[in-house]
Amino acid sequence: METGMINTTTAATATATQTATAKNSLDKDGFLKLLVAQLQNQDPTGAGQDPNQMVQQLTSFSSLEQAQQTNTLLTGLQAQTSGLFQAQTASLVGRNVKVDGSGFNLKSGLATMNLELSAAANVTVTVKDANGNILSTLPQGHLARGLTALTWDGRDANGNPVPDGAYKVEVTATGDDGKPVTFRTSLTMKVDAVTFKDGGIYLASGGNVFSLADVLEITA
Repeated sequence: METGMINTTTAATATATQTATAKNSLDKDGFLKLLVAQLQNQDPTGAGQDPNQMVQQLTSFSSLEQAQQTNTLLTGLQAQTSGLFQAQTASLVGRNVKVDGSGFNLKSGLATMNLELSAAANVTVTVKDANGNILSTLPQGHLARGLTALTWDGRDANGNPVPDGAYKVEVTATGDDGKPVTFRTSLTMKVDAVTFKDGGIYLASGGNVFSLADVLEITA
């Protein structure tokens, strides 16, 4: 018996909660139904009626309808703009772009990466494989402030060639005073494909994928 009472109370509480939720929320369709019901049950010529109130209600109805049409138009424009932007982005295929990032994309025994120093520094580049194992350490010597192209011939510390592919790069830059120098790395690549996924745009090149937001420069 006690169990039955608990279930009845729980059900009643749930029903009351649903009713309260329904009363406290009014969506677009509910607003329209309420407004139409008010208009149907009013006579602006009748005694005690306020014609101005009915005019205000008609104005609200018209404003809501216009707002719905505006939202529909904006949604259509957004879809058209997105389509045009995607078509323009597709034209990047075959173009060279500079993207924010680091690493060596080795191909036919040659890999390059851009390094931009905020000040002159002694630079050392360490090449690692996908598992983090050090393949080669490349002292670059003293480099001037600004942009420098770093290269790698695709050989490990023993002079053996390694397979083509993507390799991790760790850069150390130290000034003459022994303090670290800030720098920025970037990659220049030829775009092989443009991918649209989850609302984002991505560029693919040689197995590497970059977001369009990472693009720093586009060249022919």
